[in-house]
Parts: sequence; C-alpha cells; structure tokens
Amino acid sequence: MGLEKLEYYRSLFSKYGIQLTETQYQKLAHYAEMLINEKQNLSAVRDAEAVWVRHFLDSAYLSQHLDADSQVLDMGTGGGIPAIPLAILRPDLQISMLDSEQNKIDFCTRVIAALSLNANAICARAEELAHDDLFRNTFDFVVSRAMASGSMLCELSVPFLKIGGKLIAMKGRSFDPDSERFHSAAITLHCAEPKYLGYKLENEDKVLVFVQKTAETDLKYPRRFAKIKRKPL
Repeated sequence: MGLEKLEYYRSLFSKYGIQLTETQYQKLAHYAEMLINEKQNLSAVRDAEAVWVRHFLDSAYLSQHLDADSQVLDMGTGGGIPAIPLAILRPDLQISMLDSEQNKIDFCTRVIAALSLNANAICARAEELAHDDLFRNTFDFVVSRAMASGSMLCELSVPFLKIGGKLIAMKGRSFDPDSERFHSAAITLHCAEPKYLGYKLENEDKVLVFVQKTAETDLKYPRRFAKIKRKPL
C-alpha cells in the first residue's frame, strides 16, 4: 500500500513538473499525519489525500519559483503551509516560519524536529519583528498563503526583503487585484509593478502574485497593526 501511494503521488506531482523522491514522500506523509491528528485543528482539511492536493501540491508548485540556496520567510505560517513542504522538497532553502500564535509555532517546531528539517520557527508579530535589524532586509523571498489582503501583506512583508528580493503571495480563485491593492502598496514601498501568474492545480484556479523590492523601504514601515488596518496603503 505504501508503494502504491508513493507512485500515485509521484505521478500527481510529475504532472506539474515536480519530482518526488521516496524520502520526501515519507516526510510529507509523516507531516500529513501530524497535521491531521493535531488537536488544535490547524488545518480545516482533515482527509489525507486532500492535504496532499490542497496543501502539499500547492506548496510544491511554489517551490519551482524559488532560487537555489535562498533565505525564505513564511509569513503567517499557521500549521506550516507552505514552509514545511518547501523545507522537505527543497532542503537547499533556509526556511524561517513566522506566526504570532505560540501554539502554532510550537507545532511547527515539533515537526521540524521530527523530520530533521533545515528550518526554524519564530513566534512574533510581523510589524514588530520587521524593525529588528536581525530580520529587516534579510530574506530573498517572503511567501504567504491566505494570510492577509494584498496591501496589508505587502506592508508586513517587504521590509523583511533584501533589495531585489520578492514577496510571493499565494491566492485562490476569488482573488481580485483591485480590491487587494497590491499595486498601490508596491509603489509606496518602493517595489516594482506586481506580476500575476494564473494557473490550475487539479482544476482549481490559483494565482501567484510577485512583488519585487527595488529600493530600501522607508523606516516608518511597517506601521502599527491598527494603523495598517485603518488606513491601508
């Protein structure tokens, strides 16, 4: 049964140009079990196959857009999506996971230890950590899935990026670029025009939004969270 599942998911991933090794399969399967059995209900998806398609395949598609040996920050990681699948599929990446809820970070830390991943998990508020010199202007990529609207996500993420680094936001079929205001936030934060990549995974419409940092971010950003919500860029 194990080999059948391995070949099934290898075939699924290969449809999208992604090669899955047996070791990667075993680690993803272990993570899926931990995620489903976690009492905190960190994922609304409770079926193992749905976890593979909706969480792991989506993360695997993203992995193809990350340069080798990059420093990657997963903003609002929750139960570790997409960070943990990325760490499994791309061990060359230096993965950091950020969330403001300690219980989620504790879970991610347990997964990192159980699977011996090249990753770390940080409990902090993004709008505060972004003003810490150890983290500001540090990352090649910030990635995020369903964490916040475009304007808010840009303001929280861009200060973490090196010049030339990219925010990659994972969005679903209901994505509306006008209402999410990626464009206005990108201009204010000294980034290039956002680029949008639409694609399908198993007949589900998806969008990747790319925002590349082109100059230093003004030190006043990110603002306090209440102000970010009250007056979006």
